[in-house]
Amino acid sequence: MSHGELPWKAPDSYRNSELSSTNFKRQRSVREATRHAWAGYKKYAWGKDELQPVTRSSNLRWGDWAITLVDSLDTLKIMELEEEYAEAKEYVRSIRFDRSPAGYKVQVFEMTIRALGGLLGAYELDQDPMLLDKARQVGDSLAYAFDTETGLPTVNVDVNRKSKEHSTRICIAEAGTLQLEFKKLAQMTGDTRYAKYAERANEAIENAERKHKGLYPAFINSDTGAFDSSAELSVGAMSDSFYEYHLKQHILHGGKEPKFMKRYITSSEAVKAKLVKKSQSGFTYIGKLVASETGFSDEMEHLACFYPGLLALGAQVLDRPQDLVLAEELARTCYTSYTMTPTGLGPERFGFKTREQVNEYNKHVYPGSTRVFNDNGMGGVDARYILRPETLETLFILYRVTGDPKYQEWGWNIFLAIEKHAKVEAGYAGVQDVYSETPDTNHIDAMESFFLAETLKYLYLLFSPTDVISLDEYVLNTEAHPFRIMK
Repeated sequence: MSHGELPWKAPDSYRNSELSSTNFKRQRSVREATRHAWAGYKKYAWGKDELQPVTRSSNLRWGDWAITLVDSLDTLKIMELEEEYAEAKEYVRSIRFDRSPAGYKVQVFEMTIRALGGLLGAYELDQDPMLLDKARQVGDSLAYAFDTETGLPTVNVDVNRKSKEHSTRICIAEAGTLQLEFKKLAQMTGDTRYAKYAERANEAIENAERKHKGLYPAFINSDTGAFDSSAELSVGAMSDSFYEYHLKQHILHGGKEPKFMKRYITSSEAVKAKLVKKSQSGFTYIGKLVASETGFSDEMEHLACFYPGLLALGAQVLDRPQDLVLAEELARTCYTSYTMTPTGLGPERFGFKTREQVNEYNKHVYPGSTRVFNDNGMGGVDARYILRPETLETLFILYRVTGDPKYQEWGWNIFLAIEKHAKVEAGYAGVQDVYSETPDTNHIDAMESFFLAETLKYLYLLFSPTDVISLDEYVLNTEAHPFRIMK
């Protein structure tokens, strides 16, 4: 397959195949889990930003834009939860995306991927003009952030005052993960301004001087356009989705923008050369170069577990079979971070030690503790599980690319662990310590909107026929909202 051929085709061995009885039951189970999460939100947090399922309360963390509701729209539609979808869409009519509580500063990146992405994804599936009108309202509210000398957006905007909030330091994920959404908005409305905002920000990052070709320091100065040379190099927090959007812009444009393909290839080669390592016990992982490159961190973030899926997608789209081999190795590591814990849930961060280091470390752990490094040299560093989707995202893409049913089995095991340890009466709660099996004291009082937008959606799609949100037709933004590939 040449670099310019899009979209890619899934293997004939399972393309459009009927669901097996097992997968049908699993798909229905995920759908019921979504109904449970939605019911909790509706009962205790309707119209608010997030459900707090332990205290059965809510918050306005994202500026009173009912962000869980907006972020969940296309999930409800895809799962054919038509009653829930209809009531959610009706509520969207009443939301003012040009208003927020007095003094509140709207986060541009988060509301781009969640609010703008959620409305555009729902519009792709529904074609109700109201959804596009609301998406445009979000785009106009966030556009004030781009009024800078460099074109790099500010981190926040004050939508009430219709002004940006001045900031000098922005992470590359915040500045470089706006492109799919604003370009899709431009295509849908015919207003090229939106695409120009995002493109200018993208080029400012690309043109800034850096030490390693293909690797980008996590922070950049929005006033000067210069990278913070003391920032770490990673594909985890602060950087992750920036790398993701190189390939996904190439896909969105139907292969007509070769610069994005070239940037993706360059960055993936740099990641492999500088950040991919293998532990003594044979686990391939992605670490990071710490501040000022004074050392290498042998920890991997759960956030970085999206990257194997990105490699698999790139392997298929760009005919890079060697990347698929690496993707499967990394996916095994991410999945093992789940299976090594008593709960079967993966920690927020996990690290690697040699056998000698494991023995020494475990000597100093208090008796009876499960917080030890296993014989395989892996152990939790940050033991929280906050309902994150990244490992499931990778399993979904790998299944679509390879057709290997083991990825469905892995995903099902993770779902069962979520059901056992994160499900509460009012919805689903994060888990404070994946090494502890004392649920009464182990829940985090938060159900992030991405649990419905991504985690449950990826699980549902993992057990669905491949023509349900076909990757021949759609590219998913970093919040799993489906955008139709531009022809």
